[in-house]
Amino acid sequence: LNFSRFIDPPRLIVRKIYPNEKEIGITAGGGIKLYGTLMSKHPSQKLVVIIAGSGPTDRDGNNPGGDKADSYEMLAHSLDSQNIATFRFDKRGVAASIPADFTESSLVFDDYIDDVKTICNYLQDSLEFKNIYLAGHSEGSLIGMVAAQTTRVKGYISIAGAGRPIDQVIEQQVNAQAIPDSVKNEITRNFNELKKGKTVSSVPRSLNMLFRKSVQPYMMSWLKHDPTLEIKKLRCPVLILQGTCDKQVTVTDAENLHRASLNSKWDIIPRMTHTLKNADNSCHDLNNQTYMDPSMPINQQLVHDIVLFVGK
Repeated sequence: LNFSRFIDPPRLIVRKIYPNEKEIGITAGGGIKLYGTLMSKHPSQKLVVIIAGSGPTDRDGNNPGGDKADSYEMLAHSLDSQNIATFRFDKRGVAASIPADFTESSLVFDDYIDDVKTICNYLQDSLEFKNIYLAGHSEGSLIGMVAAQTTRVKGYISIAGAGRPIDQVIEQQVNAQAIPDSVKNEITRNFNELKKGKTVSSVPRSLNMLFRKSVQPYMMSWLKHDPTLEIKKLRCPVLILQGTCDKQVTVTDAENLHRASLNSKWDIIPRMTHTLKNADNSCHDLNNQTYMDPSMPINQQLVHDIVLFVGK
């Protein structure tokens, strides 16, 4: 998961507009304008809202830390070819959706949930789309999962979504690395404090990226949500998709979500990585390349599963 920074510095964004695409700005809580790309031929189409993953990941699936996969853009174009509309957007504090007075410390996880609700209401009430599905990738899986509980959506799709609270996911990722036990124990202690609603006053420099003071309010609000409890609250149809070559989220996460859900279908997709592209059969070669090579195509089984679930 990408915790390098949640705030993408303002920059000139030059976007190519493709056929059936148009830029839309939606006013969300606090007056923040959320900008995104609507790819649609007509409001009578079924529409999938694509919710980005963690950190400063933008509407196309890229971030300034070096990831350039274009995964969400490719997904939108693939669904467009199957007559399914999409809306993909820059989250508040990311890319085009950064207001001049925005600060990282003002952001909490529930802001993203409320933003998705606002987007759905706008698409339904102002643009007259009546058949909307939420598709959340990585961190966006939990955002969409909670938003779908109280939003007028036809279905919910989890793509590479964690099936455990975020502290457990991060601790597993950390434990897989060559990091001293003292640092690992410090991470656990810090998470325990945040789960109690207490800020951590003294953070070692080595952990500043994860526990810096300005991001602690966000982490505290994120830790309140357990995906296996949240998915039980959904009454709409659910689709859970997970790749076997994902090095950030595991097949076990998908199993956890599927077992907890009251109404889910699921598919474990061979070779698919966290960027929704294919590694080799061993999952090692090409995996890192999928994060940085926009010429690599999106996994077609993923597209097929979504089309089958949504219906044309």
